[in-house]
Amino acid sequence: MIRFFILLISFTILIIFSSCENKIAPTKTDLKSGEIPDQESWNSTVSFSDSGSVKAILKAGHISVYNARAYTLVDSGAIVDFYKNGEKSSTLTGKRGKVLDATKDIEIYDSVVVVNNEGSILKTSKLFWNNRNQRVNTDAFVKIITPKEDVEGIGFESDQNLKDYTIYKVTGTFSK
Repeated sequence: MIRFFILLISFTILIIFSSCENKIAPTKTDLKSGEIPDQESWNSTVSFSDSGSVKAILKAGHISVYNARAYTLVDSGAIVDFYKNGEKSSTLTGKRGKVLDATKDIEIYDSVVVVNNEGSILKTSKLFWNNRNQRVNTDAFVKIITPKEDVEGIGFESDQNLKDYTIYKVTGTFSK
C-alpha cells in the first residue's frame, strides 16, 4: 500500500511538471544591428564641453544611443542651454532631435524656438547647431522677433547667441 501511495505521488508530480512546459514560442526578429538602441535613458541631461569649459547642456525626455549609426536620438522634448564664457547665453527647444557622435553637432526638429538673453526669439521647424564653430543654421522658414525688428525668411545662419545673423529670402517689418 505504501508503495502504491509513493507511486501515485510520483506519477502526480510527473504530470504536474510535464504540463508546465513553455507555451510561448520564441518569435523570430529580423532586427539588424543599429535598429534598436544600444542605450536608452529618460529625463536625462548631457553636457558638451571643450577644454573643461561647458559649451552646451542638453536636457531630454528620452535619449536613444545608436553606436552602429554613430548618433543619438532625442525625443519627448529637448532643451539645449548654450554657454559663453561660463554664462548661459541662449536656450534652444524642440520636440525631437539628433546628436552626431563624432562631431557633437545637434539637429533639432518640430516647434524649434531659440531665445537669447536680450529677448530675441527665433522660431523655425528645424535647426542645426555646429559644435565646432558654435553657429546655428537652417534652410527652413524662420521668424525672428527682436526688440527692434520682426523678420521672416527662408534660410538662416547665426552665432548661437542670435546676435550676428543672416536671413535669406527676407520679408518683414523693421523699425529704427
